[in-house]
Amino acid sequence: MKDFSNFWDAINFAFAKYRYLTRQSTKIPYVIHPIRITTILRAVGFNEFDHADLMIAALFHDLLEDTDISLKEIEDQFGKRVGEIIFELTIPKGVIGLEKDKWLEKFENKSKEAKIIKIADRIDNLMDMKDIWDEKKQRSYTNQARIILKSCRDANEQLALKLDLTINEILDNL
Repeated sequence: MKDFSNFWDAINFAFAKYRYLTRQSTKIPYVIHPIRITTILRAVGFNEFDHADLMIAALFHDLLEDTDISLKEIEDQFGKRVGEIIFELTIPKGVIGLEKDKWLEKFENKSKEAKIIKIADRIDNLMDMKDIWDEKKQRSYTNQARIILKSCRDANEQLALKLDLTINEILDNL
């Protein structure tokens, strides 16, 4: 039997670090979002054994932005590669608006793992927002999703297709 312990440790770590956070749009515990991302990744063939760093980084993708945890703490407990992926996914403080669009365009040069997580993250965020956000915010966020699709589509064809379908579904219903 394969060893689940590192992934289980990562789940416990995620629950502990996200424990006081909720999703802005729905007020559900924030940790549900990274767990849904790992579910999206599993749906296209990734798993905790063959893609452990990817799956753990997916769980932790917002930790540096949303908590007081340090990159060193993550790397010490879960390895340098997990830290590198998370660092690629972390928006620098103060980046907003058009600067964020430019930052998203730079995903073209990031690792395959960062691109895969970014696509899955945006799929989950789009599915979460479509019944809650106003039309202007949905259009803006969907336009950013198009940038992500363009910059990251080469990382995984199935995820790119799902993101494209999700974008079109939202735009068709606005």
